Amino acid sequence: MSAPASQAMATKAKAMYGNHLKANDYQELLRKNSVQEIASYLKNDTAYKSILSGINEQTVHRGFLEMLIRQEYYLDFLRLIHFGDPSKSKFYRYGVISIEIKQILVTLRNLGEDDRSTQIAQLPMFANKLTHFDVQGLVRVNNYEELLAYLRTTPYYAILNRFRPKSMDELDYTGCEIALKKFYYSNINSMIDKDFKGVERKQLKELFNTRIELENLTVIFRLKKFYHASPAKIKSVINQTFVHIPKQLLFEWIETKSAEEFVEAMRLSYYKIEFEAKDYVYIEHLMDRVQFKINKRILRFAVNPDIILVAYLTLLEIEIQNIIDIIEGVRYRVDHERIAKLLIY
Repeated sequence: MSAPASQAMATKAKAMYGNHLKANDYQELLRKNSVQEIASYLKNDTAYKSILSGINEQTVHRGFLEMLIRQEYYLDFLRLIHFGDPSKSKFYRYGVISIEIKQILVTLRNLGEDDRSTQIAQLPMFANKLTHFDVQGLVRVNNYEELLAYLRTTPYYAILNRFRPKSMDELDYTGCEIALKKFYYSNINSMIDKDFKGVERKQLKELFNTRIELENLTVIFRLKKFYHASPAKIKSVINQTFVHIPKQLLFEWIETKSAEEFVEAMRLSYYKIEFEAKDYVYIEHLMDRVQFKINKRILRFAVNPDIILVAYLTLLEIEIQNIIDIIEGVRYRVDHERIAKLLIY
């Protein structure tokens, strides 16, 4: 893509990322002993100063601080697509669909909970003008039937209706998550096929298909580790997309390896997933480390503005989760060394 507006988006994204947290910022944040000290540092010394400009850092509540920090993702998405090529505007809806699905999954995790503060903290306050439905209204949904009713006029109704549980004890969260993400990637592939050609199409497909493959690895591990699912069941639910691990090899792992052996196989695969058993946290954390390396390299060397946009937003999402982990760690008096092991940068 050579449109001047899109090149401006690429330049803007790289400049914005240059202002985000560095190693010394994380070291400073890890030295803080209270949520208020963290808020003060973020407000006065980082790229979050704009979103936090109106707070009193000495009295700010942890939940409100987290909510504001999460808004940086949505604000930056809106800022960057403003610089994009108008002819590719439909492609930028990939970010909107991602926002909608994330909020539906957060709602599913919080159904029946009296305290919805965690869900409220994750609401995209600035994205409602882009979404197909009012995502903030999901906080008022209390059970699966109400969720279906709320989403009846959206494409998500038909997907979630297939997993309608007889009771909350039978809620198949993993099934819902897999189905929603299949819908997401199917839409992305359609957008890419429609709006891009040649090298741009190939690069974008590889970027998103790699993400699919990493999510497949996550699903396989979770189904083996926590659900003891059969190989046939696992093969039936994963997305049939294979990029850097051949289908035959992956299916062999599904058939023959335990959850722990599966992680060891990933260590030796194309992705070279590195971890030590004593430091192992959860599979999503390992995949985020891989995503960070891939997208950091893309942001540095890529020239395609749309790929740079995706990479920037991926890195920003990881950074925001780092900050949330630090805030939560300080709140619950977790040892700073343990918090540091969660951080990806």
